[in-house]
Amino acid sequence: MASFRGAVLKRSSPGLDSSFRAQMTEFIRKPHHRYEDPLARIWTACASAVGFRIARSRDLYAATDGEGTIYLGTDDILDPDDSLAQMILHELCHALVEGEAGECQPDWGLDNTSGRDTWHEHACLRLQAYLTAAWGLREFFAPTTDFRVKFWNTMAEDPFQPSFPVARYEPSCVAARTAAWRASLPRWQVPLTQAFEATARVLAAVNSVADGTSVPVTKTLALPSLYGTVRPVPAMHAAGHSFVAPWHGQERCGGCAWSYHKRGRTRCRHPGTAPISPEMPACARWEARADLACETCGACCREAYDAVDVGRREVLVRRHPLLVETAGARSLRVKRVDGRCAALSGGREKNDGYWCSVYEDRPKTCREFELGGDHCLTARRKVGLSL
Repeated sequence: MASFRGAVLKRSSPGLDSSFRAQMTEFIRKPHHRYEDPLARIWTACASAVGFRIARSRDLYAATDGEGTIYLGTDDILDPDDSLAQMILHELCHALVEGEAGECQPDWGLDNTSGRDTWHEHACLRLQAYLTAAWGLREFFAPTTDFRVKFWNTMAEDPFQPSFPVARYEPSCVAARTAAWRASLPRWQVPLTQAFEATARVLAAVNSVADGTSVPVTKTLALPSLYGTVRPVPAMHAAGHSFVAPWHGQERCGGCAWSYHKRGRTRCRHPGTAPISPEMPACARWEARADLACETCGACCREAYDAVDVGRREVLVRRHPLLVETAGARSLRVKRVDGRCAALSGGREKNDGYWCSVYEDRPKTCREFELGGDHCLTARRKVGLSL
């Protein structure tokens, strides 16, 4: 049956004249375009820009093949609050958490049949909350799986704050911060920023002419619009590298571990920032000075850096020759084992601290390394201890 405006044209019966049937067929319009949800278009393009193809299937909810394709369920099998844009973003967060090694494995290399990798899902959701909070879209992009109740709804306003005291070193927090650092790298930063900016503009335009009142889903069910969960975009911090984070309360830039004084002005260690005032409210990257402690960090001595050069006349070479190896024809460096400096001890067990086994004889490079300096910040970001 096909309709022509208000009239209904019944399908031709075998007894109708063939010429009449041909005339009726001319009234049946053939579509030349396909409508697509604008947010789905935006986030499909974002996925493509970072190297993934989006495919739809009725046979699953979400999966990846390890070869660059993300499979997501078709609209007819999704719940009313499912958003393809949110589902794409969620999978991209998984990619960021698992890194390039995970991208090459089906389902990011995660075991979905047991609780072994639950903390990986938690890390993904922490990252998702952090990225979306910067655009007032934390609830709009909330997950719709069982983790919505089990984890997302229990998260603190600060997504990197777990439910027990050792906040900075909880595995899902570390993995999420590391993923946030990856999100700032060239491959990811521009596509994600463009997608969030476009999403915020679309939602603002919709909400300027329509509210979030209930809309019919079935004859017996009406739900508030997901658009009603959109919040104002938080103010960008004056330093320009992050947004003002309400969860830091009364904290100010002057108390941040990454602020410093130069030529009578307060500045921030994060790149690309202008002079700031010590009284400015804290941004999302704020970190207490007390959190910078070598004994609980060890970032510069582990996977954050690849090598430490050593001069041939340094004490380390003479007193600890087994810790030194040749690097090229004329250079020496400290050996590394499993990505760590061979002289680094500790950090193998939960809550285990770090210490240097040759601290008094450490090379010049280590002696000149500045706690709280640019390289310290870079190292901590790489291992997930700072944003």
